[in-house]
Amino acid sequence: MPSILVVDDDTDSLTIAKSFLENNGYTVHAFNKPELALKHVKDGCTDCKVIVADIKMPEMSGFELTRRLKETDPEIKAVLMSSFVIHKEEFRKVMPSLDVDDFVMKPFTKDDLVAAIKECAKNKE
Repeated sequence: MPSILVVDDDTDSLTIAKSFLENNGYTVHAFNKPELALKHVKDGCTDCKVIVADIKMPEMSGFELTRRLKETDPEIKAVLMSSFVIHKEEFRKVMPSLDVDDFVMKPFTKDDLVAAIKECAKNKE
């Protein structure tokens, strides 16, 4: 089971996502600043195979964080969280160069988040 990198500047969302995933057996590395998550991976974290990140963060967007993490590890899977609905097909038309595996709408349920992670694992096979 892959470790999950969760990044959200909102402490409540970060805590909830971390709890939901840990309660489903995942190891979670949680950060409230994108720069810290990026440093964690660049410093040698090799077990994080999925990133779950908020799209809108003050220092660095989830889009930019995903792009930079994929430069470090092209195989990392990405689930982005947003307060608005994003359809994968439409997103791919608008931003074809950014490989995002799934989107989760806030507020999310445990089932929503876990399903997105499982979809990433399925897409890896």
